Amino acid sequence: MTREDVEVNQSEEWALEIQRQLDSGQYPKWPNEAMVKVLFGGGNYLKTPFILQPEWRVLDVGCLFANNLLPFSEMGCDCHGVDIHPKMVETARTVAGKRGIQAEFKVGSNRDLPYPDSYFDLVLSIATIHYEGTIENMRGALNEFKRVLKPGGGLYIMTVAPKHEIYKRAQILGNHQFRVSNFDFRDGQKFFFFDTQHYFQHNLSEVFSDVETGRVTENLMKLPLDFFVGLCR
Repeated sequence: MTREDVEVNQSEEWALEIQRQLDSGQYPKWPNEAMVKVLFGGGNYLKTPFILQPEWRVLDVGCLFANNLLPFSEMGCDCHGVDIHPKMVETARTVAGKRGIQAEFKVGSNRDLPYPDSYFDLVLSIATIHYEGTIENMRGALNEFKRVLKPGGGLYIMTVAPKHEIYKRAQILGNHQFRVSNFDFRDGQKFFFFDTQHYFQHNLSEVFSDVETGRVTENLMKLPLDFFVGLCR
């Protein structure tokens, strides 16, 4: 099986999972909390202020149910979302329409965004970069995010960190790779893993000139969550 075949199979698995969540009504309906704190927190969490503007053009990479675009749509931003399968894009479009989220949706991926250079003021990458299974692909994704950003634009990025249950159960493959195991429909997929905040910041700084990073850890009953977060400019 080729790498392309694997990627197609994984996108089909995602499409089926998204349809299952939609049918059950059990899907994310509200924006990522850490994102809201960092980007809408009035500068309380950042060393350098990052002031959102209502005329901004915003892209959510891996938009799923469009929930992370909700606050940007409400403030009047020009919102866009991409996801890896046409059925997932249609789901995002349908859910957004029902919830009054004004946005345009297209098929795309971390390393293949269907937009011209210097198009967006803000790119969101929330729990998507780790699906790039190698350092080369991960760097390719970061460079693609930078390509579509305007000069002075920002990237908000979030990815799994070591205390997250998905990592704790995983098979470690080496070279910052692990295979998801005993977790959910993603079992068997390879992730790229940042094992420390320093390594996360280092890789972001290889592409972006101004990088701030942090970490969010929560012990939510049966599912511990742990993420690195970053704002790159």
